[in-house]
Amino acid sequence: MTGSGRDRAATAWTLLGVSGLFASAVVRLGGRGVETILAGLAPLEWTILTVLTLFMVYTEGVLAFQRRWVPKLVGRAREVRRQPILLQLLGPLYGLALVGGPAKRLLRGWIGTAAIVAAILAVRALPDPWRGVVDFAVAAALAWGLVCIARRLPEALSR
Repeated sequence: MTGSGRDRAATAWTLLGVSGLFASAVVRLGGRGVETILAGLAPLEWTILTVLTLFMVYTEGVLAFQRRWVPKLVGRAREVRRQPILLQLLGPLYGLALVGGPAKRLLRGWIGTAAIVAAILAVRALPDPWRGVVDFAVAAALAWGLVCIARRLPEALSR
């Protein structure tokens, strides 16, 4: 594969790998959320589901993913082109800022990952229907993030 072809492949692998993680979470969490909705919600539960979903899509989807995180991800996906082959193979981890970057970036990436794991554990402890309500809202925000990554893919692959 030529340098340019390998560079684009490394960028594509980085973004598609991260997208796969997002898609997997959307399917799992969204499925649980839909099951909760289909099981029936009381009016207050519907209200909380709606408000929480709108809140999560705006704060996490738009403000965090669309405006801050995805542009940084795309930058790292383009940056991985200049890295050794091992980091290119670990592209999704590089894109998530978990390997191969400056210490400050890696620290933020690992702290963010630990915070996500803690949030997952906390949500798992919620009783029904609240776990499904939160899962649905998180899935909606992640779906927004996934769309943002997809929209930036052509730009990331350009020269």
